[in-house]
Amino acid sequence: MQFNTFKLSAIALAVASLPTIANAAVYSVERADTVVGTSSTESSKATAISPDSSKVGYEVLSGPEGIDYSQELPFYIDNEHFINSWNDLNSYCDDNLGYATCGNWADEQWYGLKPSGEICDSQDYDANVCQGGLKSEIEAWDDGYTSNSKAYTAARVNPFGINGVSTPPTGTKIENSTNVIINEVDDSGNVVGVSSSPYYKDLHYARAFKIRGFNGSTELLPPSAISTVITTIGQTNASGAISLDPLGGIFVGETLTFGSASVANMVDPADSNTWPEDVNVNLSTCSTTASYDNQACQYFQFANQASAWVTNFSDPSNARAITNFPNGTYRSGDETAQASVQGASFVNSATSPTLVGFSTYERNGFFTRAVKFTPIADFNNCLTALGNGTATQNCWTMDLIPGIDIRNGNNDLVYSYTIATDINDNGNAIGVVKNYNAQNGSYAENVFVNKDSTTTVLGSSQSNLFFYGYNATAASINNENELVGKVDVENVQDRIRRQRGYIYLNDNAQYLATTFNNTRGWLLDDLTNDGNAFGEANKYRIAEAFDINDKGDIAASAFYCSAGYSSTAQNALCSVTEELVAVKLTRNNSGSITPRTEINEPVKRSGASFGLVGLGLLILGGLWRRKK
Repeated sequence: MQFNTFKLSAIALAVASLPTIANAAVYSVERADTVVGTSSTESSKATAISPDSSKVGYEVLSGPEGIDYSQELPFYIDNEHFINSWNDLNSYCDDNLGYATCGNWADEQWYGLKPSGEICDSQDYDANVCQGGLKSEIEAWDDGYTSNSKAYTAARVNPFGINGVSTPPTGTKIENSTNVIINEVDDSGNVVGVSSSPYYKDLHYARAFKIRGFNGSTELLPPSAISTVITTIGQTNASGAISLDPLGGIFVGETLTFGSASVANMVDPADSNTWPEDVNVNLSTCSTTASYDNQACQYFQFANQASAWVTNFSDPSNARAITNFPNGTYRSGDETAQASVQGASFVNSATSPTLVGFSTYERNGFFTRAVKFTPIADFNNCLTALGNGTATQNCWTMDLIPGIDIRNGNNDLVYSYTIATDINDNGNAIGVVKNYNAQNGSYAENVFVNKDSTTTVLGSSQSNLFFYGYNATAASINNENELVGKVDVENVQDRIRRQRGYIYLNDNAQYLATTFNNTRGWLLDDLTNDGNAFGEANKYRIAEAFDINDKGDIAASAFYCSAGYSSTAQNALCSVTEELVAVKLTRNNSGSITPRTEINEPVKRSGASFGLVGLGLLILGGLWRRKK
């Protein structure tokens, strides 16, 4: 991929060089990747911020992930487990992204990137010069593997790499072979997240499981006594955690971690379409016996159910499934069911938590749909019974979030999937809907906000940010009803659009009339502009927001120009190589807003290395797993 460097006209340069008067912006920007600063061959993003803002969790990536390391269901559509080759990635892009350059996109996700930032091809991969990409994971059995996603707070976060796993393969543990995701960090620095198993070198390189969640140093295990296959290589995912103090009694001081866990084997592992490209394995050989000596078990997959772990349960490291699949079974034809909890909150001062997430439903097709988990009336007794193994009912009822049905009244498909990503104490749940039909040249992913029975898909009537056919993420919402993510800032077809971090003030947000001038939607670039073209703030343009706490402080990623951008314009130029870095944005509610201008006159373009900015855009595309 090539980066286009703008050459400004004399008029633009003259405007950029005018004296500027600095003012206090709504947000100050601080580099967060202080333990290990990103180099020209890496990108970084801050994915979680503690309630008191003293701790920030961030991830440093060497190359593209290929498939999101923390998703139970790749791209939220791969219920058949078919996306495991270059051709599958290319087909996904054609059918769901609509780029004119899907071959290049598939190359990047499959082979990875060179240190220069150029996209790899098969020859580059064979020459061992590529970083990241799905192919390197698939071929780790013979070639070994080096961490592609490293996580940090005050130090590196690598619980399985350092401590090992509960049931390890035979051989020598390779500490720097995990991929770690941070979903939450508290004021003490304790982290909730997801990690792959480290690889163990014996005759081959084997890992114990694909991913499992963790809370601090605790490995979160699947449910016990389902099957030896699930006990040995089953997956879990930890989206976040919540204190159970409001329940009172025996739950004071206890914590509920939420996410998903494997509850059944994948459907039809004998189908060769589920086997990775160029790997001579039959996944069905792992259906009844999980052996680390069997390469097929490295790729075996599962039905994952919405689950929880509670610290005072009889076996607190083992998951408890909190619901049933809607059709009563873990499959629909040849497709595997999936469900997960993505967010939790005590709504309207309730003493039991409401959860949100997704589950697959049969609706003339098998679709991922946004759901809400509402606690039952006798929740405390039910949760106690769930913990000691005597529960006779689910402690939450699962319902579809209304107003965003997959099909319309004519039974035509409207959305490819819907996902709920977070909920706050006021009962505002947020998420995204993926449009099945192209809008303005894009299979748009729009943001929704739900409260009780009312759901609004955000559009231009809510904010100018949300034009027809926009793509955006809904990463996190705080208890001030402030929602953050990233959104398109251009309307083009056939390629990835430029995007920037945003904040949207929903409902009766406290600071709407004061700090935010009665305007609900803002690009974070406008809120970090202090008007000083030569100041520290003008070295950053906010790429994406991942988390926001109740103080309004934000964990984000930003494009960084060490020399400073040429002006305060949103699309100003950088005279050196840009980096994608992790940042913390600190709120000043007394600050003033100075919207950034755009350089609109025709410009010439000259080719130069895109570097890791291109990588960052692709890596960050679609990543909206972050919660409070």
